[in-house]
Amino acid sequence: MSAPTPLLLLAEGLTKRYAGTPALSDVALSVPYGQVVSVVGENGAGKSTLLNIVSGIVKPDQGALNLAGSEIAPSNFAEALSLGISRVFQEQALIGTLAVYENILLSLENRFAGFGGVMRRREMVALASSLLEEAGLSIDVTRPAAQYSFSQRQFIEIARACLVPLKVLGVEHPLVLLDEPTASLEKGDEDRFFSLIDRLRGEVSFVFVSHRLGEVLSLSDRIYVLKDGRNVADLAPSEASEERLHGLMVGRTRIADYYQEARQAPSAEPALEVRGLGDGRSYHDVTLTVGAGEIVGVGGLVASGKSDLGRGVAGVTPPRHGEISLPGQAATTPRIDRLIPRGMGYVPAERLAEGMIPDFSLAWNLSLAGGQDQFVGPLGTWRTAAELATAARFIERLQIRARGPEVRCATLSGGNQQKVVLARWLCRQLKILVLDNPTRGVDAGAKEEIYGFIRDLTDQGVAILLITDDLPELIGLSDRIAIMHQGRVTAVVAAPAAAKPSEERVVALMLADAEEKAAA
Repeated sequence: MSAPTPLLLLAEGLTKRYAGTPALSDVALSVPYGQVVSVVGENGAGKSTLLNIVSGIVKPDQGALNLAGSEIAPSNFAEALSLGISRVFQEQALIGTLAVYENILLSLENRFAGFGGVMRRREMVALASSLLEEAGLSIDVTRPAAQYSFSQRQFIEIARACLVPLKVLGVEHPLVLLDEPTASLEKGDEDRFFSLIDRLRGEVSFVFVSHRLGEVLSLSDRIYVLKDGRNVADLAPSEASEERLHGLMVGRTRIADYYQEARQAPSAEPALEVRGLGDGRSYHDVTLTVGAGEIVGVGGLVASGKSDLGRGVAGVTPPRHGEISLPGQAATTPRIDRLIPRGMGYVPAERLAEGMIPDFSLAWNLSLAGGQDQFVGPLGTWRTAAELATAARFIERLQIRARGPEVRCATLSGGNQQKVVLARWLCRQLKILVLDNPTRGVDAGAKEEIYGFIRDLTDQGVAILLITDDLPELIGLSDRIAIMHQGRVTAVVAAPAAAKPSEERVVALMLADAEEKAAA
């Protein structure tokens, strides 16, 4: 038998409570040198709290950390980084107005300060460019981060976390904490990510948190399962399967009809008609119809314009051309403030940036769309009791893990935050709902619940426009799939329950030239 690999990180007995509620209870984690150790669990299982402790953001109530044979207790993230611990956060942490090179070398500026404090910017630009090129991404690092796509920004964060400790700080054996790193990556950046991890494996150790269980199984040397803040399993990938991991995480076996295709029953009656919609930049001359109780999926590469189309249909960013029609109403240029009273809802892709105000309460966030009608009294007074009662009802209905309606949304896990964003629309009389990546960063158990909520809406006749980067989700939920390429709908594929298109066919349509798609 070979000797066990020495440990880079050993965490023992980690315990953390918030207002008396345990987030972690006696959790242990071992990370050998040069290996990938994955941590899986439901939203709220304690994964992010564990990473927060290791990266110095949160102090444990009990327990100890040992790094490379020495006990550590980092008091903040900067101290953890100086020890060689870096991190990709679940929500993006780049500063959009700063140049990419400034983001990559943020907090390390003193290393490039010359005489009189003058910054050696050319050196910074050259170093940042070389780091990204080593990671497989060639871009202009002098441009502001906000000018790049969501997927590219995510990969920039990954490259920074993986390479700065090794190449800039000179740490011999860094530890990189990856919290849902692939949730926002398109196919090309996803391939770069896996290639980067494979190349660094051996030099760098990783803790990988992901809800994509297939990735966990293919990437990991060891898998820890957390449930309700406790270790419930420690497995080798050969001992695990997606079904077993799901069962350990949520306490039940994943249903065979995960996307509930058997409930597909769209009506031929149109509930939403889009005609000639375009913003003159990201999408052009889009025409489509969504029937009552139908889910029309929109697929395409990240730069295809599909998310901008969703914002245009919902009127979040009013289009320059075209119109939409709802039953019994005149055609109109979509504007979200006018459409909400008519039954329109919209769930954005970036819940913390656009979907909620995290420092405000659950009840306040849930009632955001109801200020015009639901929660305002005849004299303009706010109906606080109705707001709290509605929030309490949806906490129970959606099984949101929260201490009550007045808890700050910032304290909720990602999956529970997403349920709050959905509840905002579920408590209204919806007719149309535009969903942009509704399960991004959500665990398998919560996804299953969200799919059930979506099917409940279609049973009620709600028309749904579903935009998602998750290919199985796109195919499994949709009745029809509109493929976008360079801002135009170039193919529409039927996806009935009994004859779903293959992933290979859908990807081929996304990648094909427009002429080939039209012929298909």
